Amino acid sequence: MVNAIVSLAALALSALPALIEAAPAPGLGPAPWGPSFFGSPGKYPPCTEDRIKIRKDFDSMAPAERKAFTDAINCMMTKPSQLDQTLYPAATNRYMDYAVTHVNLTQQVHLSGFFLTWHRYYGHLFEQDLAEQCGYTGAFPYWNWPATADNLRGSAVFDGSEYSMSGDGIYVDDGPVVLSPFLQLPHGSGGGCVNTGPFAGLQTTMAPISIDNLIAGLPLPDTAFQLNQTCLTRDLNTYAAQRYCNYTALYEALDTDDLLTFDQLINGVIGGAELGLHSGAHFIVGSPASSIFVSVQDPIWWPLHAMLDNLYTSWQLRHPDLATAVYGTETANNAPPSANVTLDTPHPGWGYFDPNHYTIRDLISTTSGPFCYKYDVAL
Repeated sequence: MVNAIVSLAALALSALPALIEAAPAPGLGPAPWGPSFFGSPGKYPPCTEDRIKIRKDFDSMAPAERKAFTDAINCMMTKPSQLDQTLYPAATNRYMDYAVTHVNLTQQVHLSGFFLTWHRYYGHLFEQDLAEQCGYTGAFPYWNWPATADNLRGSAVFDGSEYSMSGDGIYVDDGPVVLSPFLQLPHGSGGGCVNTGPFAGLQTTMAPISIDNLIAGLPLPDTAFQLNQTCLTRDLNTYAAQRYCNYTALYEALDTDDLLTFDQLINGVIGGAELGLHSGAHFIVGSPASSIFVSVQDPIWWPLHAMLDNLYTSWQLRHPDLATAVYGTETANNAPPSANVTLDTPHPGWGYFDPNHYTIRDLISTTSGPFCYKYDVAL
């Protein structure tokens, strides 16, 4: 199966000019870099122990907690879209508004200096929306990639029960997953429609968009937001899990003392023959989760990216002297050429979910600025 169209192997920042800024860390308390680090003292309430939220490993949550989370996502899919239907017919409900927003901003917030902090706040917005729209008050879960790598179908995440994130797709033998002339993966254990768990029967609304649009900075195709309904598919891939998302790869990324190297280890290298931790996780699941533009259509996107944020947060805590480092430009793959980001560069926004253009500085710590959360276990 030729799958270069949906390749996430290009999720690296290796081709971008580097700009590193770092501020010394006074310690590793609730706010590792101190409230005075942020540009607007008093703009946000302090993150105190009575306010802090704890994000949890999905597999460690009680079945009722897991079901409450997936029930809230399904609830979000019953809420009407707030987007202009003449421009975005693929936005069939509020959940798909998130997917459309991600497509609209993909060329700015991937392969760029915005990647880590933009996605951090995007997940935070969705967490808030689950509470406000659907009354979800539980933990925002992460999918622990290496902990499930040897038994995907047996994990709580993918066992297909009503307490999972749904299971694999129906098996369809359509050959290996070809990402480039230099990289292909063996076919996984699915490939077809997901028919178990809380997202059985889910209809996705957007077709994959070529990765070339991202790498070359090309405009989105005119058909990007046309309604293109099909069943949610998955192709759970043990090879990808064991090769790219193992504990050795995890600790190699956590131990590196350079943000550029960290980015390469989590995302791979453009045109390279290997994936990274984060890109590998997308290919554990298969299309549409492995399509960089439209991946949000699969609800596994949220626990997958909570794990990415956990990895980034853990790297920051392990390297307090580098915790405020930034790297990259303002456009994907620096196409078209753009300025290097700094801590005071404003993000391109998050659509109607939040029209504010927070700076990277605002979003650099999970216990300062608009955030007040940490993870149950430091990686």
